[in-house]
Amino acid sequence: MNIPVLLSSNEYKKKLSRCYNEVHKELYGVGVNQLRLEAANDTMIMFLVKHQRVAALRALEEHYPELKQSVDAALHQEFKRRIQKKLTEELELPVAGVLRDYDPQTAWACTVVICDTGAEQ
Repeated sequence: MNIPVLLSSNEYKKKLSRCYNEVHKELYGVGVNQLRLEAANDTMIMFLVKHQRVAALRALEEHYPELKQSVDAALHQEFKRRIQKKLTEELELPVAGVLRDYDPQTAWACTVVICDTGAEQ
């Protein structure tokens, strides 16, 4: 698996972007504002994404911060599960794992998809 080679294809980048955006819409009801794809190395794809803040989560922040944090964590786990499934099934990408973080202050998220090379690491 050579991620830089895959990402050299604009068509493949569009497919990856579409998958990401579809999963985001499924969970949050809205698409993303900006999406940039980069190869982190030969086996990792990095999605750098600017999101809209979900109004329901923003409403919980002031008076229910613990609940908001729990809901955020559950949504992140579900997003990772769904993106892994979608990339594996639709693009036949051998996804070994997904890392994700989101900064609510800037509305930027970073999702790293780790692909299985088939070789012992």
